[in-house]
Amino acid sequence: MSNEKKKEKGKEKQEKHEWNDRAKEIWLAGLGALSAVEEEGSKLFKSLVERGSTYEKKRKEQMDELWKEVSEKYDKAEDKFGESFDKAEERIESNLKSIISGLGIPSRKEIQELSNKVDALNKKIDQIKEKKSAGSAGGKSTGKKGK
Repeated sequence: MSNEKKKEKGKEKQEKHEWNDRAKEIWLAGLGALSAVEEEGSKLFKSLVERGSTYEKKRKEQMDELWKEVSEKYDKAEDKFGESFDKAEERIESNLKSIISGLGIPSRKEIQELSNKVDALNKKIDQIKEKKSAGSAGGKSTGKKGK
C-alpha cells in the first residue's frame, strides 16, 4: 500500500473521529438542554403562572373600565332619548287636544263636570219630588190640579 493511500485512510479515520466527536457533543448538548428543562421547568411554570395572573388582572381592570365607560354612555343616551320621547309625547298630546277641541268634542274633564252637574240636578229634583209628595200626603191640597 502506498503512502498516499495510507494518508487518505488516516485522513478518513480522523474525519470520522471528528464527526463522531461532533455528534457526541450534539447529543450531550441535547441531554444538557433536557436536564436544564427538567430543573428549570417548575421555576419557568411558576413564573409563567405569575405572569399570566398579572396579565389577567390587568386585562380585567381594563375591561371593567371599558364596561364603566360604556354603561355611562348608555345611561346618557337613554336619558336623552327619554327626554326627547317625553317632549314628543307632550307635543302629540297638545296637538290632539287642539284637534279635539277644534272639532267641538268635549274633554274628559268637561264630561265629568257635566256629569257631576247632572247628578246634582237629579238630587235636587228628587228632593223637590219628596217635598211635593210629602206635602200632598199631609192633606194640604191647593185644589189646583192639572196645572
